[in-house]
Amino acid sequence: MTNHGCICVVTCVVIVLASPLAYAQTEEKASVFNSAYVLEVKSEPAHQSDLTRYLISVQLPEGDRVSSVYGTNLHPLTVRAPAGVFNSPYNGSWSASGMNPKFFEIMPDMIDDTYATIGLTTSAKVSGFAGAEDPTMVQDPGAPWDVFFTESGETNLDISTHTGGAFFVLRTASNGMAQEGRVFLMQVTTAGPLSGAMNLQLFPASDDYDEVRYRFEFNGTGEHPGYPIE
Repeated sequence: MTNHGCICVVTCVVIVLASPLAYAQTEEKASVFNSAYVLEVKSEPAHQSDLTRYLISVQLPEGDRVSSVYGTNLHPLTVRAPAGVFNSPYNGSWSASGMNPKFFEIMPDMIDDTYATIGLTTSAKVSGFAGAEDPTMVQDPGAPWDVFFTESGETNLDISTHTGGAFFVLRTASNGMAQEGRVFLMQVTTAGPLSGAMNLQLFPASDDYDEVRYRFEFNGTGEHPGYPIE
């Protein structure tokens, strides 16, 4: 069920994969499906020498849009960073809306902040993209997930309650469309490995579907094909 071009929290399901065998089976299923959507996880050295920045994006066909990144009890959204994440005290938001490049020179560790986003690395206001919107978030008051993006040392992003949670932009937001073939979704800075699973609501450019939902599982860097879910 959708509302104003964004996802409403619904009840659907999938088992979060924990073992290498299960992960390999999921990768095989996605590969067999020949997914048009691929989760891309890259890493780069952080400003702080003992940390690594992981950059998570989704590759999508020209004209398609990302609307929402979400999790429910049936299709949990998880990100595991067992070494703990870094969050800068200078980003007062859970998202890229608090990232202001003017501060990077005097507070260089800020560039390593862990944050969620849809297509932005700064606030929409200073992004330079006409029609861009900062993402909005919804969460279960009994299981808040924004702490993963606001408190250093957090090890698990887990959106898996019946109420669920999401961050999203409206269908009209320009930052939901791909830049150079991809939409940036998350930066996670940590000293160790990264793994997890994400669900996306997307709006295809074709008239075949009004909206589609895909699930992606990843374990480290690389390209991870998605598969459709209800």
